[in-house]
Amino acid sequence: MILRKKKTPQLNYFVSIGSGLNQIPLITEAKNLGLHVIGVDASASAAGFYLCDLKIQESIENYDAIYKKLLELLVDGDIRGIMTKSYGPAIITTSYLTEKFSIPFLPFANSGSFINKRKMKSVFIEHKIQTPRLIPLTSRMKPEKLSAGSYPVIIKPNIGHAKKNVRLACDAAELKQYCSNQSQSGQDCIIEKFVAGDEMIAAGIINNKRYHLVEITDKKTSFPPYFIDLLHIAPSKFLHLSKKIEGIGQTVADAFGIVSSPLIMEIVVNGNEELYLIEAVPEFGGEFLPDVLIPASADYNIIQEAIKSSTKTGFRPPQLRKTKHAVVVRYVTGRNGILASCNPKGPQNVKGTIFARIFKEIGSTIHDPSTNLDRIGVVAVAAETVGEAIALSEQAADNFNIRIK
Repeated sequence: MILRKKKTPQLNYFVSIGSGLNQIPLITEAKNLGLHVIGVDASASAAGFYLCDLKIQESIENYDAIYKKLLELLVDGDIRGIMTKSYGPAIITTSYLTEKFSIPFLPFANSGSFINKRKMKSVFIEHKIQTPRLIPLTSRMKPEKLSAGSYPVIIKPNIGHAKKNVRLACDAAELKQYCSNQSQSGQDCIIEKFVAGDEMIAAGIINNKRYHLVEITDKKTSFPPYFIDLLHIAPSKFLHLSKKIEGIGQTVADAFGIVSSPLIMEIVVNGNEELYLIEAVPEFGGEFLPDVLIPASADYNIIQEAIKSSTKTGFRPPQLRKTKHAVVVRYVTGRNGILASCNPKGPQNVKGTIFARIFKEIGSTIHDPSTNLDRIGVVAVAAETVGEAIALSEQAADNFNIRIK
């Protein structure tokens, strides 16, 4: 009698590109769907590693090294999905790996266009997506030679994030000073015409090449001269523009060849309700929108549904609801000094608080805010109306009892 060995069932793996604190919601949702998670991070003590089944200690930028290590690990299963909750190089790595493992995402050849703003804008223009006009500035075309009607302008790094070094220049003197500083640092910048209007974030998801709008939030910043995100509000006062926004999202998906991915779009609405696309990126976005605001306001688990779309396991499209809870995400900033004390649990005593976090440790240096990285903490509050949510978020932020000396 021949005894046959029982076959070990094949495991379904999910790869998280990045395993830091912000990746934990992605790792958690993958595990909730029964997937075995392989975490990738350069740090051996990455917070998300403790939830992963397997770990690869490697820089998320070294996509070829990650690919080789994944091949070595896959002796008892298949990779069903590869995603990231990060930005920039993580998107390029995710694109490279999904292409290698035949997982729907974004063509690797197009991934660099989401890092390089000049390339991104060229794709917008090619596909007739309305976007603020780029102003070429060469050695022959100096700031003082721009017509007065060209101002104000926004200057930003061609490759960058967190609103770092993004400034508004209202005249030639301001632009000349900024260009001089950037020339000394060797940073490549772009200049675009400033479009006056309201800012919004459109969070969506692409499944099988079709774009679905999930939520729109109204955004308040510290403008001018910086553009630090201070407040995200849902529902947006621009819900009536949903169809137009969906059209832009679909055009972006088609233009970049995106098959399956979350998509974040930053949009400005002018006084005539014309939409100008500032940036679009195939990622979940930050600001605690995908993991806190969207589940509370839209009753939609965008992270889980994105994983389902990538792994082809029962994706559920969102339904834009006319009636919903109001949710506000508010950021706390300070002045130059040292963080002397705060109460991280203080906001819990305020009605409607659903999330609160302090980013800085006691004794940390605090700066007058000029980038998103200068923010001290965040609260998220849900209420019946937008006005009530805004008022409660202010009260919750005050309850941090932040003291700077």
